Amino acid sequence: MIPAEPTPSVSALARLMQVAALLLLMSALDPAALRAQERPVVTLGDLASAEVRQQGFTLPRPMKIHVYGRGAGVRFWWEGHAGTRLFASGWILNAATREVVWQMDGSNSRRQGDYHVADQYLDLPAGSYEAYFADHGFGENLLFSGWVRNIDRRNLHAQAPPAQGPHSLSGMFGLSREGAEREWLRQVGQYGMQVSVPAADAAAVAVFPAPLRWKNSFLTLAATGDDGRWNQAFRVRRPVTVHVYAEGEGSGDRLVDTGWILDARTRERVWAMSPGKAQYAGGAEKNRRQVESIVLPAGEYVATFVTDDSHSPADWNAAPPCDPSLYGLTLSTPEDGDLTAVTLIPEPDPGPVLAQLVRVQDDQDLSAGFILKARQTVRVYALGERDGDDMADGAWIEDAAGKTVWRMEAARTQHAGGASKNRQADELVTLPKGAYTLHVRTDDSHAYGDWNAGRPWDPEHYGATVYAAN
Repeated sequence: MIPAEPTPSVSALARLMQVAALLLLMSALDPAALRAQERPVVTLGDLASAEVRQQGFTLPRPMKIHVYGRGAGVRFWWEGHAGTRLFASGWILNAATREVVWQMDGSNSRRQGDYHVADQYLDLPAGSYEAYFADHGFGENLLFSGWVRNIDRRNLHAQAPPAQGPHSLSGMFGLSREGAEREWLRQVGQYGMQVSVPAADAAAVAVFPAPLRWKNSFLTLAATGDDGRWNQAFRVRRPVTVHVYAEGEGSGDRLVDTGWILDARTRERVWAMSPGKAQYAGGAEKNRRQVESIVLPAGEYVATFVTDDSHSPADWNAAPPCDPSLYGLTLSTPEDGDLTAVTLIPEPDPGPVLAQLVRVQDDQDLSAGFILKARQTVRVYALGERDGDDMADGAWIEDAAGKTVWRMEAARTQHAGGASKNRQADELVTLPKGAYTLHVRTDDSHAYGDWNAGRPWDPEHYGATVYAAN
């Protein structure tokens, strides 16, 4: 039996319902309509006054988030998408693990005029996250190459003129520093990032200042500027496992922003950042991160972090690491019960100075005597210049008979910051009762006030000091 034809009114109603369904589907798939159903929970901008902006947010349940970022970069065409070096870009960290869960790069952003735009939806599990956006400089393409120049916001009009990058042609084409700054100022207001969630979920998403406080952290040395040195002593009442999180700067076999932990009694380093253990930390290749756990016996310790004359949160002269808020050294206890076994204390007094020869300059041969009224342990703290297996600038101690009882030996020294030839000795020596002479001798170059390479971290103590150890 052939079914009857639908009446005109029923047919028209069916067509109307089909059209309505199609319009609804098109509306649901339209990006503008989707955005209208979203609410921003993080907005990062105003990169003209700060190199890095950050904001934390907590998802109470798995959610689809919308990330929109607008930055800029230089494209090296022969490397494909991987050859786009973004000098203004954003990323998202897992606030608990400190690992990157999303990052804007050449593969997930597209060129729009002077800018690079990333526009993505991400499915994230419940948890806390931190959104970052950074702009350390400005660059442009020139023919088949490009350049990137640092923008130091501390003094925009007094930067060193050389451009940075593997192919720097800006000078050849007459692009001045002032011209680059003007172009950057024109564009920087457009840099930034927004994280949005479905409007129905927005009220449930809490925000917090980044970085999220590290669980059970008991010591933080925040390396906030160039040429800095930060110290903090602590006492451990029983053996504890300590989680160490350190971010610094280095390349090859040398670290220039680095940290260590010293046994306050023996002066031995019980932990230190090392080129072999420090891994790539994101951003510029020189950003390094070292994460590990160590066991500290009961005792007193001093944690130290130092920075050289450039590339720090005061001014990143290249792309910052992916965890810029924790640049420096952070110590925590993985076990909740161990936190009560650690106490911060004032840095131990090094003891009375018995002899001191510091701020030693080129071509000097200095000496200072001291007397021990009884057998005693002394601490010798010396900085000098290494030349191969020997010390070009060194120190030693002689007894009353002229016999050397201690010498600064290159093999027992540590890097003292700056140039790799800067060396440091920090040792305990037990000496019998008697008269002694501290000697310091320097050669014709690289000493206090006239460094021919990077200066040490503690230039004011260049030379040697003998303390009466406590």
